[in-house]
Amino acid sequence: MRAGFALLAFGALAACDSPAIGDARAQALLALPAPQHYAERQVARELVGQCPAYAYDEQLGDALTDRRIRARQQVYAQVKGATDLEADVKRRSLAARYGSNDACRILDGETAAGTPLSVMVRKRG
Repeated sequence: MRAGFALLAFGALAACDSPAIGDARAQALLALPAPQHYAERQVARELVGQCPAYAYDEQLGDALTDRRIRARQQVYAQVKGATDLEADVKRRSLAARYGSNDACRILDGETAAGTPLSVMVRKRG
């Protein structure tokens, strides 16, 4: 009974898409190969951890993962090594593009440019 209830509750939560799932940036993120997709999300989360002006959209992250599972696309556990490599490339690319490792500056720039990474973050306040 408990297992059935837990499965039902998880199913109900997974069915709740984030309003941002229809955003073109979210669709672009979803279309990326799995290692790049998860690297974008990983780097976005890291940057938010270093910049209190931004928050990470956990609901959208869950919705994207749910969509990938339903589409039978690769998930993070299957591509962790490649994701780590892609995330390192992404970090270096962002530092070169913005001439800095300043997380707030990078997030401001990515948000202004409307990149797929930017859909995973939102300005606080």
